[in-house]
Amino acid sequence: MLAGCGLAANPQPPTLWLPTPVKDLTATRVGDEVHLHWTMPKETTDKVMLKGEQRAHFCWEREAPLAEKPAAAGKARSGKVGAPVPKIGPDPCRALADGMFPPDKPADFTVKMPAEFVAGAPQAVAFFVELQNHAGKTAGPSNAAWVATGAAPAGVTGLRLETRAAGVVLHWDGAAPQAKMVLRIHRTLVPKPAAAKSSGANGASPEQQVLEVDLDKADPGVALDHDAVLDHAWKYAVERVLKVEINQHALEIAGPPSKTETIDAKDVFPPAVPAEVAAVADAQARAIDLSWTPDTDADLAGYVVYRRDVTAGTAMERISGKSLVAPPSFGDTTVVAGHRYAYAVSAVDQDGNESARSGEVEEQIPQ
Repeated sequence: MLAGCGLAANPQPPTLWLPTPVKDLTATRVGDEVHLHWTMPKETTDKVMLKGEQRAHFCWEREAPLAEKPAAAGKARSGKVGAPVPKIGPDPCRALADGMFPPDKPADFTVKMPAEFVAGAPQAVAFFVELQNHAGKTAGPSNAAWVATGAAPAGVTGLRLETRAAGVVLHWDGAAPQAKMVLRIHRTLVPKPAAAKSSGANGASPEQQVLEVDLDKADPGVALDHDAVLDHAWKYAVERVLKVEINQHALEIAGPPSKTETIDAKDVFPPAVPAEVAAVADAQARAIDLSWTPDTDADLAGYVVYRRDVTAGTAMERISGKSLVAPPSFGDTTVVAGHRYAYAVSAVDQDGNESARSGEVEEQIPQ
């Protein structure tokens, strides 16, 4: 008789509304700041969708020297409900700041380095983000995101850009070299209005690229970016970066970035002058055949052939017509028997830049 009490199932306990811990926290040190990035979870540990902004608590902890680490340190982060941030060193996790962030979205937060972090020998410290419910309870801290303490490299000053035929040349104010230091170059393509959705600079160079110059032995103050395609605009920013390894952590300390500089790298450089021009008389065809070594410039459009009548004493003039000559050869069928002719050839690129003329060669058709 008591079996029909009307209960459809056993009652469920109320959710604690604990956000799922962050698992992809990263930390980047730039100067005296640490930039944190992670992805906010979309649900609680009970698989309930989160609604509204969630509270995040940030803290840091110095890594204990290897001799001081407890044997069970690798198992300390149990993630128990309501547990405080566990230790990885001799000190508890020190609070830095708090913030509010929407669920299921990328999140960023910048914290100022504690004063004790910006001097002395480099040490490894870990940053954490801990998501809390309305009562301040947590399902555990995030993964550790490591940075190095110590003085940051000096900022780069005097950045200036120059276009060369081989690419873009960067100049900056040099400084004393330092072991394990590099100059990191960030290059970004400035899209043209009609090609804002282009995947790159004519497919020859990526829209964004990071390059490095070693500064451990010398700071040259100059570098050539030969991958920067001409006839495009590029933005550059550079920074000195110190690479260190502490207790098997490969870490970086980046100095303040330089000012961003932009250059419209117009191609105003002509191709190479055609070489090894040769002229051969074809008496039967009553013509003079010319040939030369092919130009290897990537943006070559063609060639122009010039001639002067040595016998008549005329000036050099273009005889190859308005269109460019595509192959590295040309047949002159407008010659007069008994006259001696001098020939020269130039190369033209796709921007209309014309090289200097080659050296002259002479030939004639016998009478």
